[in-house]
Amino acid sequence: MNSAAVPPVISAPDESMSYDRTMTHRILVLAAATVSLLAAPPAAAIEPTTVARLVEPSMVRILVEGPVRSASASGFIISTQGHIVTAYHVVQPHIEGDWRLFVVESGAIPEARRAATVVQAYPDEDLAVLKVENLDRPAVPLSESETGTLTKGMAVFAIGFPGAGERLGGDSGTSFTAGMANRIFMGAWTRDGARIQIIQHSAATNPGNSGGPIVNPCGQVVGVNTEREMAMLITPSGLPIVYDVIQGVFFASHVSVLVEKLKALGIPYKGTQKVCRVILGVPSTNFYWYALAAVVVVTVLMLLLIRHWPRRAIHIVVHGGTATRNGARALGHLFLQPPWRHKKHETAWRLRCEDAEGGPIDIVITQEDLRRASKGLVIGRDPACDRCLAADGIAARHAQFVPLGDGLGVADLHSGTGTAVNERPVDPNDGPAPLTPGAQLRLGKVLFRVERR
Repeated sequence: MNSAAVPPVISAPDESMSYDRTMTHRILVLAAATVSLLAAPPAAAIEPTTVARLVEPSMVRILVEGPVRSASASGFIISTQGHIVTAYHVVQPHIEGDWRLFVVESGAIPEARRAATVVQAYPDEDLAVLKVENLDRPAVPLSESETGTLTKGMAVFAIGFPGAGERLGGDSGTSFTAGMANRIFMGAWTRDGARIQIIQHSAATNPGNSGGPIVNPCGQVVGVNTEREMAMLITPSGLPIVYDVIQGVFFASHVSVLVEKLKALGIPYKGTQKVCRVILGVPSTNFYWYALAAVVVVTVLMLLLIRHWPRRAIHIVVHGGTATRNGARALGHLFLQPPWRHKKHETAWRLRCEDAEGGPIDIVITQEDLRRASKGLVIGRDPACDRCLAADGIAARHAQFVPLGDGLGVADLHSGTGTAVNERPVDPNDGPAPLTPGAQLRLGKVLFRVERR
């Protein structure tokens, strides 16, 4: 019992879909623009080396000089009016012991130090705000985003002036180390101190880094370095010895603590509400806009490609139950082929069957098809063939069409059910038989009339 037949159509490339050079040029330009948009780092995205170059102009070295000895640490500029933030324990000798307090701008020689005054100190939070008159340096932005300011696992960078570098003869530049935020928790710097948000991170810091900023990949301050984990050994005589055996554990006050104090003091600062996100390894504060622009450009590009890309449709047609039982599938396939330009008035051969079981069958073979099929254009039931015809009596690879001079020839591929031209069988061993306009071509049980146009 035969199954219901699918309307049979086998078509060659649609000649109306000629290759449009102008449109292709526009598509390529749009594609190049899309690639440039997606490949170029967003304007707000900052690489680690750029973070260092961006923040360094806002860094200052804090010098505290006493009668016998001196100490140095780090600080950073938060306003164009010369306000500087550092750690309280850095300026504590100045506040409690009347030591002299100076600031040296990043890159300047120590002799170019400038006097600083303490605006406000916060012992419990280990923060202090200083001011230097006529300080012409840029301010570093403080992250004020309520969500996404800093998350566990986010990359962070510590910037400061470790004292060891100066002792070893280093220049007056900053030190830059990278790590990640390990956790954010509520804690206190002293036993009876106020509980604040504290950042534990792994960006290496050393004596001299205290008071320096912790910044995220977008160059925003997210914390103020305070201390690192140390260990203490008590000798048999009772003498405590502090030594550094615990590596990779460093702590900083969360920037939200600093922002709260600055607002209470009414001190202007450079803040930002933009969230720093790292997507595909690229940090940015403007990903929403770039994502929207990329979606629009890609959508337009895809619509243009779908509308103007040359194509040809190959339909797999099933005729009768025998073909189905033999494994033929009733599927409609659309294959997109690489673009080509059709020559006007190009010769094309047409194989037409009017009385097929499921309806007319129309096969068009152009000279371009023959040129592209260097070993001949194959017709058969196998979808991998150049023309797929799943009809009763059609073999998987039934026949092959080849150019014969200016004409067309057909060869049988040992199909079993045979190929005939004007009812004369085509011997598979005799090579291709010529086809002429008006000839009858039989493939298995399907009879075609040959036309040339």
